[in-house]
Amino acid sequence: MTMLLTILRLTAFLLSATGYVAVARAYWRITPRASYIFVFSAQALVMYFAGLAGVLVYAAYALFGGGIVLLVALILNKKIKLAYNISSLSAIGLAFVAVFGAITASLIDTFFVHYDNFSHWAVVVKYMLVTDRIPDAASAIIDFKSYPLGSSSFLYYVGRIVGNGEGIMLAGQAILLFASFYAVFGAIRDQKRFLLAALLGLGCSAMAYFNISIRINNLLVDFLLPVLALAVIGVLLVERKRFSTACLACLPVLGLLAIVKNTGIFFALLGYVFLLYRSVQFQRADLKLRPFFWGALGTIVLSLLPLILWNVHTSLAFPVDAGKFSYDFQTLSSFSIDKTPEQIRYIVQLFLYTATSLSQLPTLGFVLFNAIAVVVYLVARFVFHKRWKLLVTLLIMDAAVVLYYGGILAMYILSMPLDEAMRLAGFDRYASSMILFLIGVVSMRLTMDVENSFYQQQGERRDYRAFKSLAAKNTYQAATVVFSIAAGLMLLSELNGMNSSKAAYPETLPARVAAITGDNWHAPDNDTRYLFYSSDKDNEVSSYELPYVGRYFLFVSQVDAVRDFSDETFMGQIQTYDKFVILESTPAIQAYMKKHANLPGEAGIYDVRETFPEAVIPEK
Repeated sequence: MTMLLTILRLTAFLLSATGYVAVARAYWRITPRASYIFVFSAQALVMYFAGLAGVLVYAAYALFGGGIVLLVALILNKKIKLAYNISSLSAIGLAFVAVFGAITASLIDTFFVHYDNFSHWAVVVKYMLVTDRIPDAASAIIDFKSYPLGSSSFLYYVGRIVGNGEGIMLAGQAILLFASFYAVFGAIRDQKRFLLAALLGLGCSAMAYFNISIRINNLLVDFLLPVLALAVIGVLLVERKRFSTACLACLPVLGLLAIVKNTGIFFALLGYVFLLYRSVQFQRADLKLRPFFWGALGTIVLSLLPLILWNVHTSLAFPVDAGKFSYDFQTLSSFSIDKTPEQIRYIVQLFLYTATSLSQLPTLGFVLFNAIAVVVYLVARFVFHKRWKLLVTLLIMDAAVVLYYGGILAMYILSMPLDEAMRLAGFDRYASSMILFLIGVVSMRLTMDVENSFYQQQGERRDYRAFKSLAAKNTYQAATVVFSIAAGLMLLSELNGMNSSKAAYPETLPARVAAITGDNWHAPDNDTRYLFYSSDKDNEVSSYELPYVGRYFLFVSQVDAVRDFSDETFMGQIQTYDKFVILESTPAIQAYMKKHANLPGEAGIYDVRETFPEAVIPEK
């Protein structure tokens, strides 16, 4: 019954979004490919501004209700056909619906496993849903308060309408991802050439393989960043006729991209460069010399407004907070490196070794797609005598990768804590983001070059002759089948991987903790102090994962964990806590509980005052 209600609410959410999409298509002339990411990005920004203004819950219900009202009004006025009609149906659209349905069906009952969900990304959305406000200086349960709330604001909106739950958060993020990928297919001019869709779909599916370290069954935004940036490019490509519409359509996407994560500004910069490039293209083709370049600059300035407001907010709300990736422009002049020359030398050497090792999936992806692009370009140039732009695009992207990797290295040296920098914590995720962007851009450029190379170019009105010869048609059909099957197999592999992770969930640390604590959705508790005990057989204590997982499910700010104790000193330690949680019933803790509490020491939560009468607990 609960699942049925969730599905009904999700359907209502999507219907509300359909109302806004219909208006964007019918009255603002935004093309279908760009319409979904335009609407969802704009909704995320509305919720973001509402959070800064302190009116989250009111904005959520108003936004949802407004979409329903617009949809009903368009239907009653018989204007809905301006946005949706039979001619808008296509094989590509149906394929997107099928894949989105399959992925969402898997995600809707998925639970978090990855460490970083519990250290920040999931806990901040849960905090917003519980309190209906964004974190402030008193939000002790949030460690990284300076992280922007771009995607979190959208997930709050989804959760407020659809319901609380880990799977609902994941489904909300999937909505952003699929809307972005739908925009990426705007690189294809002739939407009826399914070979092009299959080829680009294969490239997008390959991104799933090189996304294993991030994967969409968690809330880490390292995959969302490159996909949103690719969506910006797709929007600017699909809006080929009206530059003003192109600027309007990409504006909220760029604004959201800049506040998904502090490092998102790099991907936004890539979007800015392409926007300026498109403005120059429009300028050269325009006989009236309209100010396209200034329109692009205006779009860039407006898209930076959310980031500027966030920096103002953090400087006022968190004057002493500092995160690994936080901006602190006021102290740049007095910035100092907290690492010795020897430590910096070690970090640089380790970084260079790791970044060039083919055992790293990002490095393998970089080498593989560079090789594929070069080989395909050479074949097109010297066998088919086609002058493709693929090689130039590849060189630009390689330069961008080098700059991005330099930024990662600078982050490790300048702002990352020493213990994390010395082991290059998170390198695979940070590097994967840029490599995924490279894969996406190369796939888009290759698809565009292939389309431009067709012997017969079809427009909106179809010609009876679509191929040069029957042999060309047979080759076209065979290639379409091969690319489609390959893309489908990659997506099926990703889906199977997600389902395998879901099946193994009962054995994970979050499942073991949740079985004892439950998943609490009450107001954050900043007073009750919890101490977990575990043998640390899976490094859940030494890696600090257990305290973060415990904080998420208990939803309290003061959680610690211990793995070793002595009979003489443990009582002095435990008396500073209110609750004692036994995660794993080992012989050592059984003996201790038997001696001091006359209990068997089974897994569970124990009240320290009641369980250990000998413990003298100081007054709070």
